[in-house]
This record gives sequence, structure tokens and C-alpha cells, in this order.
Amino acid sequence: MKKTILLAFMIALASIWIGYGIDVKPLPAPESGPEIVTFDQAGFAGNPAPGLVREVTAYNVGVREQTSDDPCIGATGENLCRLVARGLKVCAANFVDPNTILHIEGFGECVVLDRMHRRFAHRVDIAMREDEVDRAVEFGVQRRQVKVVTAGISPN
Repeated sequence: MKKTILLAFMIALASIWIGYGIDVKPLPAPESGPEIVTFDQAGFAGNPAPGLVREVTAYNVGVREQTSDDPCIGATGENLCRLVARGLKVCAANFVDPNTILHIEGFGECVVLDRMHRRFAHRVDIAMREDEVDRAVEFGVQRRQVKVVTAGISPN
């Protein structure tokens, strides 16, 4: 019970902190001109430019309070609990199509098989096992370089 309350508190605190607006800026490209990134009305980047610094968080598949009423099934219909248990690196992101492979600095590659609330359109959420709640809370909100490795296919 204490872990659930702590997790809820941390999520609420992070939401308030995010609500004040965090500037997401691209890293300067080493040997090219400046990156051009377009922002929507909410101030979030549309299509990600290579090497864009983004907020990266973690969540636990299988935990209803962090997901939905069917906590193992991701937005693509895949059973994320099984995939993560097998060692597949799964993440949630709204700024790319499903099945896109992202490279996250310090984490490696993950496949986008889930979505997040639209207020987190700029963020990547790394999926962790149900028994790793403490690890996800400890991960917190980090700023890391995120690159698109392979674009996914839009369901539309």
C-alpha cells in the first residue's frame, strides 16, 4: 500500500512539475547546420529530429494504476507483460508511429508498442516489469537523447 501511495505521489509531483513547462531543445548537430524543429501550439516537437533530447520516464506493464483496465495489453494489442518478461525492450511514445524503433541514450533500442496520455506527447516511457515498481520510481524523469532508428507503420 505504501508503494502505491508513493508512486501516486511521485506521478502527481511529476505531472505538476511538467505542467510548468520544460523546454525541450535539440542538441547541436556536430558538423551540420542548425536543426530545424517545428513545434505545435502546445510547444511540443512534431516529428522528431535525429538526436532530439526528450524526457524519458519508466512505467510498469501489468500495474493497473499506471496503465489501464487491461494493464498487459498495449495500444497495439500486444501483450506487453509477456514481451517485457522475455527481455524485449518496449516503450510508449506518441510522436512516432507504432512499431517504430527508438534508440535512447544509455538504454539502447526499444520498440514503440504503447501510447501515453496526449499531455505527454513529447515523452518516451520505458516499459518495465510489474515487479520493478521501485526501479521505475527511481528512474524518475530524465532528459536523454532519443533517435529514430526505424520508422514504424501508421495504422491509418
